[in-house]
Amino acid sequence: MKRPRPRFPVFTLAGFAVTTLCGLLPLADAQTAGTTISLDALFTTLDRDHDGKISKTEATEPYAQRFAQWDENGDGFATRQEVHDFRTRLGIADSGRRITSPGGAKAPKNPRRPASANSGPGRQAPAATLLKEPTDWRLETMPLPPGFAPDLKFSGTEEIRFAPGMFDPNSATYFTCVLGLSVHSSSGFGAAELKAFLESYYRGLSISVGQRKGLKPDRTQMNAIVKSAGAGPEGRVRLTATVDFFDTFSDGRKITLNVEADVLPLPKSGKTGLILLVSPSATESPVWTILRSIGQKSVPNFQDAD
Repeated sequence: MKRPRPRFPVFTLAGFAVTTLCGLLPLADAQTAGTTISLDALFTTLDRDHDGKISKTEATEPYAQRFAQWDENGDGFATRQEVHDFRTRLGIADSGRRITSPGGAKAPKNPRRPASANSGPGRQAPAATLLKEPTDWRLETMPLPPGFAPDLKFSGTEEIRFAPGMFDPNSATYFTCVLGLSVHSSSGFGAAELKAFLESYYRGLSISVGQRKGLKPDRTQMNAIVKSAGAGPEGRVRLTATVDFFDTFSDGRKITLNVEADVLPLPKSGKTGLILLVSPSATESPVWTILRSIGQKSVPNFQDAD
């Protein structure tokens, strides 16, 4: 008489492959049976200072083992876009639903394409409404005021495009970016308002990042000087500025950022639009030709509607 064979749990080969591929991921990143935590819930759990990014210290267990893979550019922070991209490569939508097909089709290899190219159930790629290009400059969006600058006296939304060399001090596009802001204010935005914005924003950013790395930038040395650059078409106001900043993303070095601002009144919607071009490079350098082109192409995206 044959002895009964012991029964063991049955694991599918596909399930084993996913588990192995993900390095025994916690449920926060992979789950072979349907859904997992949404991207919104993940950031609500980990982003304790509400700055739109997850630092290495915020990525506590069981998420710590994932942080190095989230932080694609190695700057010490995992942005929403970076976490989104990582999860997409594993076949996980922002909603937490798996987007890998039952037949085993792989998730898109290039999650940075426009959302229309990567559409699918639960797909919630951030969509640019103000800064629609260049698409090879990384996009981030966040509400105003951001978590790192709670004293900012403006509310609204921000989109920012980072140049490819943003966090590389040796790059020609080091700390070069474009900010598109939609601010809930129709009372005007002049030199005084831009000075207050730049000082609050960049002081908060430098100090917030520095605290996590043991750096203590002197906020009293981060000041902005703003000048009028004359009126532009359609009632636009043009301003130029410089703001001193301690780059705590790298080694805490002090740099001076040049800023060119286009202020777009949107009286019907009770808002003000702003396009801020930012770079430490001299304003006659080639990178500013690129920045000004981006700014000019973005102006029509600021719609004034009731």
